[in-house]
Amino acid sequence: MRRAPRRLALVLATWLVGGGCVYYNGIYNAQAEARQGDERLRRDDEGGATTRYQRSAAIAESVLVRHPTSKWRDRALYLAARSGAMAAQCERAMPRLLELLGGTSLAPADRDRTRLALASCEIRTGRSATARPRLDSLIGSDRPELARQARIWGARAALSMGDRDAVPAYLGGLGAAVLQWELIAASLSAREYARVESLLVARARVGDYRDDVARALRELVADGRFDGAERIVGQYDAAGIGDESRARLHFVLGDLTLRLGRDSLALRHLISARTLSRRDTLTAREANARLSLLTLSQVSSVRELDTLVARQDSVVWGTAYAAVVAERLLLFRLLASPTTDDDLSGASSFLAAEIARDSLRAPRLARALFIDIARERPASPLVPQAWYAAALLEPDSADAWHRRILVDHAQSAVAARLRGEEPSARADFVRAPELLRLQWSETLRRWTDSVRTLRLPPKSSAR
Repeated sequence: MRRAPRRLALVLATWLVGGGCVYYNGIYNAQAEARQGDERLRRDDEGGATTRYQRSAAIAESVLVRHPTSKWRDRALYLAARSGAMAAQCERAMPRLLELLGGTSLAPADRDRTRLALASCEIRTGRSATARPRLDSLIGSDRPELARQARIWGARAALSMGDRDAVPAYLGGLGAAVLQWELIAASLSAREYARVESLLVARARVGDYRDDVARALRELVADGRFDGAERIVGQYDAAGIGDESRARLHFVLGDLTLRLGRDSLALRHLISARTLSRRDTLTAREANARLSLLTLSQVSSVRELDTLVARQDSVVWGTAYAAVVAERLLLFRLLASPTTDDDLSGASSFLAAEIARDSLRAPRLARALFIDIARERPASPLVPQAWYAAALLEPDSADAWHRRILVDHAQSAVAARLRGEEPSARADFVRAPELLRLQWSETLRRWTDSVRTLRLPPKSSAR
């Protein structure tokens, strides 16, 4: 009696090592991810669906590579092809989709899903005219979700072909929201930002939020439509959508305006993002890091900079934003503290001032460094440029510093420009940029080596 259980255990173990292992470690997980992708599509969460389809395709691909002759190959091929297409990985997916449709192994439902996936890739690769008849044939499917996706992709094909009149016929039965979101996506692709703004305000009024809003805000701000972006976020606030979604919108707008130097606007939105989001969320941490380091704009000396940096806690320095700032700070310090004692030209300090101005967004510190170069290195060919750069950062003193350039450095290229003359014949026209270029090359090499070391993952301790 004892031999039977042992024999059964041996059979099960053999099966698991063979085909069963392939199924449970590969096909089962790939199918589960694909089902999750389908579920998110039903909720119109295309961002979440894409992530799931990417995982499904990656798992199925591993089965194809590791078990090319397994009995599960056809299933893995279907999952890799369909999930890859739905995740917009069309270059790899399309040949496999055509291979599947040319064979006989697909069940009817899977064949229809494969046809839909192929049509989606045809639209993405500019072949909407080919995709559209394929989709039209799927609209009458007795599988509701397949028919719904065929309508949505049919509308996208029509939009990409400029046939907007056909869109309501495709989407009319799916509700006004679906129609408007498709029009929003099409308008973004066409850069019709006034239309995007109008449609998004309409969705915001009824509290219809999707992750696509963040992309729209980025494009609107990039086009200079700050007021439109503000209006959209304000409407979502008024509609009372979830706090985390509102926090995300305020964070996106705060981050965008911060990058563009609109600090007061950025401050307001980043504070809102931090207030609305739970303390332990990524949004809250990144918003807090930006708020903490926003005060870099107020420092006017290296000592003040060091004090501000030392005050930040480990939570701030653990964010992606702070990591970028830390790398910029490293470059600044390498330039502000050159390794040689005879940097009489001030090239390293001049570059440090430019990093403070352009990368650290610390104009007061930059101005102080430019003035130090001009006052402490009177023989340097960079002095006229230093006075001119400082004048740009302090308009009230610009006239006085321009006069100093014209009087004390009348033969410089900068003075020639101020007088409206051709500067290229001046001795410092070539010499000054060359000093900066040489110093930059050497410091950048050291900085790159240091950053590469910092980015290496920590070595695991020996056991």
